Amino acid sequence: MKTITLFPGREKLALNRHPWVFSGAIARLEGQPASGEVVSVQTAEGKFVAYGQFNATSKIRLRLMEWNQGSEVDELWYRQRLEEAWALRQSLVARTSAMRVFYSESDGIPGLIADLFGPYLVVQFLTSGADRLRELITALYSRLVPGLKGIVEKSDGDGRRMEGLPEVKGLLWGEAPAGVEIVEHGAKFALDLSSQKTGFYTDQRDNRALVSPFFAGRSVLDAFTFTGGFAVHALKSGASSVSLLDSSADALALAQSNLALNGFGPAEAFEGDAFQVLRDLKKQGRTWGAIVLDPPKLASSRDHVEKALRGYKDLNLQALKLVDSGGFLASFSCSGLVDHNAFREMIAFAAKDSGRRVDVVRQLHQAPCHPIRTSFPESEYLKGVLLRVL
Repeated sequence: MKTITLFPGREKLALNRHPWVFSGAIARLEGQPASGEVVSVQTAEGKFVAYGQFNATSKIRLRLMEWNQGSEVDELWYRQRLEEAWALRQSLVARTSAMRVFYSESDGIPGLIADLFGPYLVVQFLTSGADRLRELITALYSRLVPGLKGIVEKSDGDGRRMEGLPEVKGLLWGEAPAGVEIVEHGAKFALDLSSQKTGFYTDQRDNRALVSPFFAGRSVLDAFTFTGGFAVHALKSGASSVSLLDSSADALALAQSNLALNGFGPAEAFEGDAFQVLRDLKKQGRTWGAIVLDPPKLASSRDHVEKALRGYKDLNLQALKLVDSGGFLASFSCSGLVDHNAFREMIAFAAKDSGRRVDVVRQLHQAPCHPIRTSFPESEYLKGVLLRVL
């Protein structure tokens, strides 16, 4: 195994089991490791640190995986990581047939994402190291998941680009999915697995159930609706009506079909950029008893954080202007680079500028199928608040 040596003093985070080592921490390489190859990492004094994936083209030069020098990162090691992750999710089976069954570094294999939707698994190999494991991971999951019918790859997005990898999509094993339907807290959803990300946001599962009782008897605007998740749960909890907002006509159509799947009629829908649509709705004098804001990631790098916070503040300020007195705003950020403190401060500034009293009723987090490793705070990316607006 090839060895990589760190500069003096650059080993602290790695020894504390943080999995990322950036290019500036590396003093020298012994040998020429290929992209994604597992290497041994040591301190300047030659002390073993960990085994990890190497990628010469990424700013994150090393993604650490195993801190026990006596362990061998082989097929058995990977199988054990998948089994550990699978065991954690078994407590969720009674509540949902859709869940993230593997969450990258949090579950021990950097770059591997796997979402289970009924009998189909959608996988993403987002790093060069994970990319090398495609055949092995496919074979292991085909034996691990009971009743599995197919494994589909959807390796795309910022992670692949940062690693210098092209997008890859296609069927890896079994049959191609058709007419996928899942159940979440008693609500049914038809999915399009070729749509955004892996096809459904399982990280919001518990938040949809937690906020929807507050919407009983109220009109609800579900902004960035995608599959209509919050809208469906709102109506199941007794909301008087729902309105849908999304920039994608396909997403609005899917959300409408999910309302119908659960026995509800078609909803009022707005297609367009939420930043502009919310302003237009204010000019029209519209208000709602509750609003959900679940925008896509606005900060893809540290250079974009300040701009993202301005965007989040604008969205929340416009939404606060549209909430009836005594109503609610459920607001979220899935930008991992925007931490809880910055998010809450942004909410406070938006509340101040709205001229209204705003109370935090609940703090909201990602579902337990997205575990947060204590040595890797970056794995906690989804944060949210349920606000009462007076």
